[in-house]
Amino acid sequence: MLSGISKLDLKRINRMQVLRTVWEDGPISRVDLSQKLQITRASITQITNAMIGEGLLSEIGEAPFQSQQDKLPKGRRKILLDINANYRFVLGAVIGEDEITVGLCTMHMEILDKVSMPCTDHTSRKEIQQFILTSAVRVMENACLKPDAVLGLGVGVMPVMIGRMRVYYKDGMLDFGELTKALSVPELPPVFCGNAIWLLSLANADLQRSGAEGGNTVYLHLGSHIHIALLRPEKQESDYLTYSYLTERCIVRPGGRQQDGYPAGSVRAQLSLQAMQARIAEVYSKERTPFLYTSTEGYIGYVTLERMYQAVAAGDVRCEAVVREIMQDWSVLLHNLVCCYQSQKVVLHGFGLSERGLMQFRTHVREYAGDDVAERIELSHVEGKTDFLAGCSLVLMKNFYLSGGLPEA
Repeated sequence: MLSGISKLDLKRINRMQVLRTVWEDGPISRVDLSQKLQITRASITQITNAMIGEGLLSEIGEAPFQSQQDKLPKGRRKILLDINANYRFVLGAVIGEDEITVGLCTMHMEILDKVSMPCTDHTSRKEIQQFILTSAVRVMENACLKPDAVLGLGVGVMPVMIGRMRVYYKDGMLDFGELTKALSVPELPPVFCGNAIWLLSLANADLQRSGAEGGNTVYLHLGSHIHIALLRPEKQESDYLTYSYLTERCIVRPGGRQQDGYPAGSVRAQLSLQAMQARIAEVYSKERTPFLYTSTEGYIGYVTLERMYQAVAAGDVRCEAVVREIMQDWSVLLHNLVCCYQSQKVVLHGFGLSERGLMQFRTHVREYAGDDVAERIELSHVEGKTDFLAGCSLVLMKNFYLSGGLPEA
């Protein structure tokens, strides 16, 4: 027998809409909230006043007049609402292929504390779990916080680490049950786990307090594999594994380099970090590439795109042809991503580029793929030791926004 939506569900949905809109568009007034969500002013006032009483929202002052339309009756100004940054606090962690990061932040994702640990092929699953548990407890103690003051612990797992952490597929979905159980201890708040690539894209958008405005955002991670996540304006897309698999098999240079299991000239064979290092290794030596050789201490594993750019600028002429070929391949991939996913932005993560390096990256892309593609490229706001914010975004999404501010105990 079918039944209508319950009052609790309706309340949660309304609160969820208010919270997400305040975060993405805020600070925002009740009047503007009412217009944006198409909910009556009386209902918005009732909802927001209850949330202020619970500490979820706070009034932060009056909005300045920008036009006659902004004026309320009797000349009153709109009162702006925002998420209460200190309503609760949030723990996050990311299990990366070469580093584990753990940290604590506010509801506004302002970092309060962070720690990290190198991760190698010899770092065991239990060592990783123990580091996350110990570090999470420590940062809570440093901030004098008890578990009930923390919204949750979110853990993002990079795809390359999924097997090591005993995350398996179940009914076509990744099952994080065993990892969640291992990290669920009385000393910590509720634990949530997910794929780090998707969560990094979410955290990057959350830090800017906006989604993929006006279109999609492609989040592109460079490492031993190349992974992408597609972030749609509604932030509900998470089919990152399929996209990553298809992307790595795309051909960017017909008849190019070989890699077992992939077509010749594929993204994986041409553009993974190891593939790019293999390409530069063909000219890499103290005599032929003196600047690059010295800056990387004679170790090819230290070579990055940024250092290749620097070597070309410093006069390592043998690097120039390799860099141009690599950037031609990147330009093909980026052009295809923009066209296939109608993306307004392409966010780069794990590329190790400075702002100057990004300018050089864009210059190459502009030459081979045009201004339209080049201007859509930007660097991730979440990078390196702040990767743990990906886990924080998971907690905020699951245990705050989607719950309408009615979190799990």
